Amino acid sequence: MRRGSRSTVVAVLLTVAGLVLLLWGSGQGSSFVAEPQGTWGPPPIRLPELPDLVSVEQPGDEITDAEGAPEGAERVIDLVLLFYAAVVVAGVLLVLRALLRRDRRERDPVEEPDEELLALLDASGEEVRYRALTEGDPRNAVVACWVALEDAVDRSGLSTDPSETAAELTTRVLGRWQVDPPAIIDLSEAYREARFSRHPVTEEQRRAAVDALERIHADLRRRALAEQEAASAAADADAAGADR
Repeated sequence: MRRGSRSTVVAVLLTVAGLVLLLWGSGQGSSFVAEPQGTWGPPPIRLPELPDLVSVEQPGDEITDAEGAPEGAERVIDLVLLFYAAVVVAGVLLVLRALLRRDRRERDPVEEPDEELLALLDASGEEVRYRALTEGDPRNAVVACWVALEDAVDRSGLSTDPSETAAELTTRVLGRWQVDPPAIIDLSEAYREARFSRHPVTEEQRRAAVDALERIHADLRRRALAEQEAASAAADADAAGADR
């Protein structure tokens, strides 16, 4: 719990304790400061004992306590004080529960998507697709679509197998993020044809490569959203379990 939340909880508890003590003291009709009990001072003057006066109760008279308050009214006051004390305690408990829940959520934020996934989302984003569709010749544009994904995998720092090519590694990583295999195949084949063939690459091939990259991006985005929802649900479940 953070220092601010802890201080707030302590202050609320002290306030409640003071209110409950005050209400209890008022209900008991006692003073918090007792009369002095010392033996100093002049000796008390003893008066002769007088016979008790016999009082005759009249019909309709109410039984009162030493201070003259009706006994029934005293009980009503005690019940009212107890009721207000219970309301105060219940309200404070609700406040404390809300503070603890908020502090727990601040300490356990929803996890962000994996850095590798974020890099792939950026490499297949709208800006990259727009440049591939509108800038340069079709051959370079098709190659750029696939190379952007390879660079994203390389930046993620994933350990690689020396016998694995960059294209094979990119294909494996995309498959791990549950990207639709046909989209990966379409873009990887367009990339190999544009890079290693000698015949011209058409605008239609450019658009097909950009379309495959867009499908890859859509699958990656769905995976990122699913991971965020799962992390949020797990955090809410932990918070609910801790509140019980």
